[in-house]
Amino acid sequence: MNFGLPVRIVYLTLIHMKPDHGQPLSDKMDERLVRVTAYLRNTLHEPPDYHQLARLANLSYCQLFRLFKHHLGLSLQQYIEQQRIAYAKRLLSLHHLSSKEVASQVGFKNQLYFSRRFQKVVGVSPSRYRADLLADPEKALHPYSYHVGVFTTERAYGSYA
Repeated sequence: MNFGLPVRIVYLTLIHMKPDHGQPLSDKMDERLVRVTAYLRNTLHEPPDYHQLARLANLSYCQLFRLFKHHLGLSLQQYIEQQRIAYAKRLLSLHHLSSKEVASQVGFKNQLYFSRRFQKVVGVSPSRYRADLLADPEKALHPYSYHVGVFTTERAYGSYA
């Protein structure tokens, strides 16, 4: 299938993962990549050790990168950044965490670099993203409604009215 980058990530997340435990649903994706992506999701706050990931997949460093790009359509670094930004968006919805705390929890050592990468991927700065969430509480309840054409009414909290 030839999907765009955001659609492919959502597809892989929804199709290959159970919503409750994050375990693979099917054998459609290479088992080695399932192990690597599960490990990456659990260690987003740490710098990636590519040689450790290659050992986890029982592949050479180059083979892992090739297999990753072939099956997911993303480089390993692109996948890690996409997962970090998605996790940062969830953390930003928690109002008690500062942008600096969010940056460190998702694996960015430099808050300015985190802010620049977040803005490049999402289109707004982390502080603006949080302000938009506060202005529109339904956005946090229905994260996909703003991306796939499902619209909610102004006062229909908790429903797709």
